[in-house]
Amino acid sequence: MNAAPRTPQDTLDALAALDELADADLTGLDLRAVLARRTAPVVLRRCDLGRADLRGADLTEAEFDDCVAVGARLEEAVLTGARFLGGSFASADFEAADLGDAVFERTDLANARFPRAMLDDAAFTGCRMTGADLSALRGLAVTLTLRNCAMQLVDLRDTALRGVRLTGCDLTEAHLYGTDLRDAVFEDCRLREADLREARLDGADLRGADLGEIGEAVVSRLRGTVISPAQAAAVCAALGLRVVG
Repeated sequence: MNAAPRTPQDTLDALAALDELADADLTGLDLRAVLARRTAPVVLRRCDLGRADLRGADLTEAEFDDCVAVGARLEEAVLTGARFLGGSFASADFEAADLGDAVFERTDLANARFPRAMLDDAAFTGCRMTGADLSALRGLAVTLTLRNCAMQLVDLRDTALRGVRLTGCDLTEAHLYGTDLRDAVFEDCRLREADLREARLDGADLRGADLGEIGEAVVSRLRGTVISPAQAAAVCAALGLRVVG
């Protein structure tokens, strides 16, 4: 195990030379030039990258193990096949980044920004994504995995998520205005008080979704969806209908 560097220049030199860097303070540093000199994927363990500048950096197959990168700048970074294991990237900016095949496990992504990011075959498991901005994502949503994530107040407006499968996710008060959710599957998810105005829901399977109180406003947005008998009964009740049989 390599000892943590003592000065910012020591840190940059170590980042350029070592296969693995642990317990280093990279707070606020511009890491782009150093990373451009590397020939192998970077591995960072328990490092602090708060507000670090990684814009446009090639971080293909990089590994971030229990790192703290609050407010880090990763706009347009190439993160294909990168692994984020634990740690926090809260409020980090991934706008227009390439995150194809990236893996996020138990990572704090609260208020992180992903607008226009490429997320083909990316996987988020057990992540805290409260308030994250996932608007206008690029790529095929059907290949995106979202499992057991806290996604309250997440921003998915005007995002193409046709055919996506969400499992065990809490989307309470999620912003889904204009979102394409055709043929999407919600399994053991919560959609209480989600904004579904103008959302495209044809063929969406909501049988495994907790829709909360189903009033007339919710009913009007469920046209074309697949719902359970219990949900159908709630819809009838909201419309003042009695089902006898």
